[in-house]
Amino acid sequence: MGWNQGYTIYEATIVRAYDAGKLDKALLAAIMEPYRGTDIDHGGETGLRTKDGKSADQVAVEAFGLKWFSSEKDPDGEKNYEAFRKVSDHFGWC
Repeated sequence: MGWNQGYTIYEATIVRAYDAGKLDKALLAAIMEPYRGTDIDHGGETGLRTKDGKSADQVAVEAFGLKWFSSEKDPDGEKNYEAFRKVSDHFGWC
């Protein structure tokens, strides 16, 4: 089991930055970097969503410049999982 509280903090930070209209790729990097090498874990997900209904992972993927797929185009979530893995791997999440 990983660091659930780390994910809870990440989720709140990403959602708030996005809702404030401040999140871009540079700020995403600044937010994600402190988690490098940690065992951050999705078990800490609280279900927090942006004002327009996006998850923290969706926001991170899009800020990184990758595509997030609708549930119709990615019913099992595999494409979105792989997109988020590219982001988290880039920042050295374990």
